[in-house]
Amino acid sequence: MSALDSPLRLQILLLLHTSPHVVHQIVSKLEKSQPLISQHLRVLKKSGLVDATRAGREVVYSLAEPAIIDIIFQLADLAVVHCAGEGNDELASRRLSDATTIRDQRSSSGAAAIIDPPSDIRPQRDPGLAPFTPGPTRE
Repeated sequence: MSALDSPLRLQILLLLHTSPHVVHQIVSKLEKSQPLISQHLRVLKKSGLVDATRAGREVVYSLAEPAIIDIIFQLADLAVVHCAGEGNDELASRRLSDATTIRDQRSSSGAAAIIDPPSDIRPQRDPGLAPFTPGPTRE
């Protein structure tokens, strides 16, 4: 679920697990900008993880399904176990070395895989977004 791929969105969910909050409370507790928090709340609301209830001029955000926090903790535990066992596993070390070549293998979901070009055709320096063009000359 792409709504859970942001550490800030996970922090918002953990904060909403303690109690419902309005945007300015989340902004002050997480020390992030209001537009950034609002954008992440929109993603969480659209994915069905967060409910929004209007209270006068403010919108109170709460967890739509409190059980999501249990899932987040279980995933975190799995990640810790996986990372702890990585150093002793030959297959894990191969995966780690392959990760430098293949950045993303989500092709089954329609996303493209990003693969580094071979070193013999890789440019020596980044050409940048636009080639250098001289400015206008004044006469």
